[in-house]
Amino acid sequence: MKTKLITIIIALLFIGAINAKTEERVVGDFQDLKVSNDLEIVLTQGEENKLSIIGVSAEDLEKIISAIENGVLSISTKGKIKSNDNVKVLITFKNLKSIEQSGTSEISSTNTIKEDDFSLKGSGASEVDLNLEVNDLSADYSGASNIKLTGTATNFDVKLSGASDLKAAELIAKNVVVDISGASDVKVYANESISGKASGASSINVKGNPSVRNIESSGASSASINGENVSTRELGISISNEGVEKVVGNDTTRIRWGNTNILFINDTLQLEKKKKKRRAHWAGIDLGVNGFLNANNGFDLSNDPSLALTNPKEVTQFMELNYSKSWAVSVNFMEFFIKIKEHHFGFVTGLGTEWNNYELKHNVRLNPEGGSYVYPTIDEYTKDYTWGEIDTINNYSKNRFKTWFINAPFLLELNTGDHKNKSFHISAGAIVGFDVQTKMKYVYKENDAEQKEKDKQSFNTNPFRVSLTARVGIGWFNVFATYSLTPLFENNRGPELYPFTVGVTLLGF
Repeated sequence: MKTKLITIIIALLFIGAINAKTEERVVGDFQDLKVSNDLEIVLTQGEENKLSIIGVSAEDLEKIISAIENGVLSISTKGKIKSNDNVKVLITFKNLKSIEQSGTSEISSTNTIKEDDFSLKGSGASEVDLNLEVNDLSADYSGASNIKLTGTATNFDVKLSGASDLKAAELIAKNVVVDISGASDVKVYANESISGKASGASSINVKGNPSVRNIESSGASSASINGENVSTRELGISISNEGVEKVVGNDTTRIRWGNTNILFINDTLQLEKKKKKRRAHWAGIDLGVNGFLNANNGFDLSNDPSLALTNPKEVTQFMELNYSKSWAVSVNFMEFFIKIKEHHFGFVTGLGTEWNNYELKHNVRLNPEGGSYVYPTIDEYTKDYTWGEIDTINNYSKNRFKTWFINAPFLLELNTGDHKNKSFHISAGAIVGFDVQTKMKYVYKENDAEQKEKDKQSFNTNPFRVSLTARVGIGWFNVFATYSLTPLFENNRGPELYPFTVGVTLLGF
């Protein structure tokens, strides 16, 4: 049996290698790059413009679209790429001024990119890892983007929002300007000056010894230089003409600005602000810890080794988690509150996006076609079963199962008080989610060099999910818990596991 299994695996690898194609495409001059969808791009600055696609099957080649218009090279996908996870788009360029990426695209460089001006822009769960030697550099990212930059820059302008993460402490810059919000995290190096602002629950960490230091922070944000807090907090009033109503009578001037009345009585200034009675409790950024429950709603996923032979469908041990590295980040960007009883009781709905990481505890590789471990006979219906195979070759430092969902809540909410910052609130209901992407990420060392591998398959996960949820808190403080009524994997295509998340709201919108 073991010999047959090894033979089958070798045959499948051989067939996959034969089917994997490389295509070189003719490209003209371009100076800007735009990448969307789930693509991995590798950049090299050279003497000519060239584009190659490697590791893709012949049937999937036409699904990778590349075109140049007005000096912009656009690369995207049309339909689902069924090829293996080694699909890469290799781009050689003479000059490049900007990169714009979206979705779950990943961009890296093989050498140092040398330009005068260079700009980066991204959204979603995009990733970028570049070495740069530039004069003026700008980076504008949102969502849950992950940015790593090294090299040198004279001027560096950073704008981050959502739960984005910028690691640029090894990018030696003279002057740095930052504007970050949400739960973003920024690490930069500044030689001469650092300035800007931070809001929400964001943080700025600066290396170097800049003589000019001017960072304003608000909310729960923080800023430090070499570990020393340097942020200042500024209070003030600014009024625009939009939404302002001015009434003058006798010795009193009344200006109504939104919920605030500004009274000028003789030489006296008075402020009257109408208290908001409700704060949004869905819209915001959530951070939580992920886990799985078994079919009996227990936390224990360990098994007797003999179970793999007697009842393999009940084997769940390969999905045991390292909870310290299993987390969820949600950006709930839209909320609607439909009143039933004033602000005290109502219906909540909206939209949000959620990224989940599940760090596997054991040194296993997930196989979405592991039906041979479970079923006595294999056909096109029984081959699809997610199984964990012990890897005896590679020792993983990161072994992560990842999902990305779009969510819509349907909640009933109760607010007890008449002030948004003092009111106790509780909401409960369901969240309906759609699985945009599932993938595995492996990190290991080979010949003392770190290797990163991403397996972008569905792994038989349920495309739709219905979860029960409860959210409770006072004012801005909010904790939540969710429990999926839908199993992680499709019926009879993986072990019966039910995801759950427990966490807090970092920032309310």
